[in-house]
Amino acid sequence: MQVIKRSLKPQTYISFFYIYQTTWGMAGDICLIRESVAQESVSKFIGRKVQLALPKRLERDRLANCPIIKVAGNVGEGHPKDHPFEWEAYEGIDKEIAKAALKPWGFKLIDS
Repeated sequence: MQVIKRSLKPQTYISFFYIYQTTWGMAGDICLIRESVAQESVSKFIGRKVQLALPKRLERDRLANCPIIKVAGNVGEGHPKDHPFEWEAYEGIDKEIAKAALKPWGFKLIDS
């Protein structure tokens, strides 16, 4: 039996900024959702469109009952938008994917 590898076709994703309250203050994540999933959802996902070729196995989290990819989290104190250079990629997310999702927002990853 021969294994056939297929290349992933780029799809349009919406890169959106998700802010939430924690016990220690505000936190923020940059997330990705497939545009086709966002359009079918009852919830509105407002963000910036990016073209990426990603495997579906990265969609490990859910928001408003939709599969999303949490790409990077803010590591600064206070409101996440006040710290555009303090973002860290989540475990299992390639740095190039994180950079592509953060670029439309003007945010940058911490060098580690």
